[in-house]
Amino acid sequence: MKKNLIALVLLFAMSFGLKAQSITTDEEWGKLIGFLSAEQWDGANSLSLQFLKRIPDANKDGNEAAVLRYMYIYSEAGLMNEQKVTKAEAQKKVSAHVGHRVVLASHPITSKEGFNSIQLVNDKTDTLMVSAANRKATQIFSFEYILPKKAFPLDEFKSNEGKVYEVIGRIKSINVEGNMFPRFKIFIDEAEISPREQ
Repeated sequence: MKKNLIALVLLFAMSFGLKAQSITTDEEWGKLIGFLSAEQWDGANSLSLQFLKRIPDANKDGNEAAVLRYMYIYSEAGLMNEQKVTKAEAQKKVSAHVGHRVVLASHPITSKEGFNSIQLVNDKTDTLMVSAANRKATQIFSFEYILPKKAFPLDEFKSNEGKVYEVIGRIKSINVEGNMFPRFKIFIDEAEISPREQ
């Protein structure tokens, strides 16, 4: 099941009530979502970084920053795929986000391999994985390894297949890998995984 990643991120962001205390106006937020939905990485990258810089230091790991951080990294991967930035440039730009919280796009749980879904690694739940790609799954943006803070029971994982889950955690590491198809390899620890509210 293919999902619009950015719409899911937006829904998750709104579930936190970000607009109540947001550093962006509705018009600015709408413009950023428009760039992401249209996969216009230049605009999305520039705006998400601009908004991240507005966030006070005291809130740099707040929910809004965590959502914007993922949007920034995601759009940077898009630029790298389009060869608008080199692997070295992309690595340098995203390395400052290591150690900070991030909200991933919401994804369905699945026991099958595929794009834009939360999958098991080695048939265990101590590490989960998302292969994040563009809407058509013609470009791979990142392999996101999720290390849950609290054990996710295997039977619960299997019984919730197809349901959409939210992931929020801390970027433990982020590196560029791949030559023909460059992408980020991200480890997210202290992760909290919960079903998305409808």
